[in-house]
Amino acid sequence: MRRFVIVVGLGGGLLLAAGEADAQYQYTDAKGVTKVTQYKLDVPASYRDAAVWIGPTGIGKPGLSEEQRRSKQREDEYRRIGESNARLAPSKNAEAEARKAKGRGR
Repeated sequence: MRRFVIVVGLGGGLLLAAGEADAQYQYTDAKGVTKVTQYKLDVPASYRDAAVWIGPTGIGKPGLSEEQRRSKQREDEYRRIGESNARLAPSKNAEAEARKAKGRGR
């Protein structure tokens, strides 16, 4: 039982330490000192617009990296192009069939 309590205590401590590791907003103050905070609201208002997210990115995080943003944009564009082509396919087939029928009618 004692080992269980120790393991649970250590596990809880590790989880708390992992939560603190998310302190990932970085800014530079007027003296040129770079500081890191956990929340953007912890950054003084005068430096808040210049604060940069330096932590992990992706699902559930404040933002995507520039490379991930461009990749997502390309993927969305290709998807829209594919959907547009799929909508045009029936009308292209109808036009081709109409031309064929018109050619046979001569």
